[in-house]
Amino acid sequence: MTMNLKTRFMLLMMALFLLSAAIIWVLVRQLSESIVEEWATRYAEKQVLYDKARTVQPILREIALSSQFAHSRQLIEWAQNPDDPVLKQRAIAEMENYRLNFHDNSYFVALLASGDYYHNNAANEYAGAQYRYTLDPSRPADSWFYDIIEQNRDMHLNVNPDVELGVTKLWIDMLLRDGDEILGVVGTGLDLTSFINEVVNQDEPGITSLFTDHDGAIQLYRDQSLIDFATITKSSSDKTMVDRLFSDPDDQRAVHRLMQQLVNDPNQVLTRFVDIDGRRHLAGIAYLPEIGWYEITLLDLEVVLPFSLFSGILFSFGLMLLLSLLLLHLALKYFVITPLVKLEAGMDDIKEGHYPKNLEQALPSGEIGRLMNHFKGMAKAVQSARLDLEYKVRVRTEALENLTKTDPLTELLNRRGMQERLEGVRQQLEREGRQFGLIWIDLDAFKEINDQYGHKAGDQVLLEVAAQVRTQLRGYDCAARWGGDEFLLLIQTDELDALQSLSERIRSGIGDCNIHYDDDQAPLKVTVSAGCYLVSQNESLEKSLQSADMALYQAKQAGRNRSAAYESL
Repeated sequence: MTMNLKTRFMLLMMALFLLSAAIIWVLVRQLSESIVEEWATRYAEKQVLYDKARTVQPILREIALSSQFAHSRQLIEWAQNPDDPVLKQRAIAEMENYRLNFHDNSYFVALLASGDYYHNNAANEYAGAQYRYTLDPSRPADSWFYDIIEQNRDMHLNVNPDVELGVTKLWIDMLLRDGDEILGVVGTGLDLTSFINEVVNQDEPGITSLFTDHDGAIQLYRDQSLIDFATITKSSSDKTMVDRLFSDPDDQRAVHRLMQQLVNDPNQVLTRFVDIDGRRHLAGIAYLPEIGWYEITLLDLEVVLPFSLFSGILFSFGLMLLLSLLLLHLALKYFVITPLVKLEAGMDDIKEGHYPKNLEQALPSGEIGRLMNHFKGMAKAVQSARLDLEYKVRVRTEALENLTKTDPLTELLNRRGMQERLEGVRQQLEREGRQFGLIWIDLDAFKEINDQYGHKAGDQVLLEVAAQVRTQLRGYDCAARWGGDEFLLLIQTDELDALQSLSERIRSGIGDCNIHYDDDQAPLKVTVSAGCYLVSQNESLEKSLQSADMALYQAKQAGRNRSAAYESL
């Protein structure tokens, strides 16, 4: 009888232990998975935003420069008369000038009229022989050119190998046009392998980034065999889609739904758990509206945060239960329930983007205490990473914004930046009942300077004019390179005489400058013509610019190298 009671007691103790261990195992595993999923989701969102800014910045710079390249008057005039040797020489000089500014130090120009394809690379390998070959509509390798012409979109991004040149690049294709007339395609490329190493490849184990086009065709991926080359020449059924990475059809459909959702709200990052080759991954997806691509970051949870890290905690709980069954309730309440509530509250704080303050209270000892300390450290790391990533995203966003509003040569405002400044100042001064003035400056015979002395001299002239303008402006005035050799100044004044006096000082100062562009050449002297206009209250911006332009026209008609003022009737 004694043995039976002892046996029953031992069996009861064992059953209680196994039941308690099973319950604790389930709770801790769920908690651990919740921590893993929450941390991984937050990390994926920040990683995607960081990669998004890191990817868009170099591409947007090349797109902006390629757009300027496509609007070059030298290229447009030559494309309209491709057999004119003088225009061809000027156009090639313009191409080489842009080549030095492109990140890859390479360019291409393809003319629609003749089909001639021009190219030079970073090694200047084709200097004097920029013409490489003639495009053929019947040849599949050249179909990209005619597809771009047919689609009539100003800008394309295309990953494609050029068989003739023996290179594979991320090509930035810009339509060369004069008004509605398409004259050809120009642009540059980023070396695919270098770009993937700099942007796509990650140093962190278990993290993979890739980029797809608007249909989901893979454009950038560390496994180049899965990249869908020459996407613009293919139908949707022939493309290498991101679906190939996912084992489950439900994951494929869900990812496409998230991609469509992001088009309507490109500022968010969406996540989903997916299976890739039998392993669980967290996919973070963002839309890049500036280039029409998607960025997908895949986190292998077994590598990034394996569940085995928590096995020691479970073992310690089992030993504690075996030694302290009589104190199970108090032990669970003190060592498990209360810390778990804190951890859950901490996860809620992290989910809301806040550091969990309750973790600053005194923590219990034991394994749960160490788990909470680990969680506390992880929470600090997540908070620090979030703040760091937000700062980097903010800095890169501001840099991109400045890039779109600043002239890269003179570092003055460009046309877009000046238009925004004009509108803001006009509204402010109208509210205050004050006026402002415009000075429109145009270099005299600037084309002859470029033709006779080259674009290096022309660029130095523009830099000197910008420097002279800066020395005459006050802190609250602003200047912009409006386009080519034209500069537009916004002056806060109510007096036309003061505006004319400033215009004359700028004109005189520029005329007195000796512009050095080459140590072996004599300095240049240039003159400018300027038009002044005092903007009336409630006058539209368009009419104000037209009046300032009329004043400039009067100065030109009067013989140049002078300033004139236009007074509205």
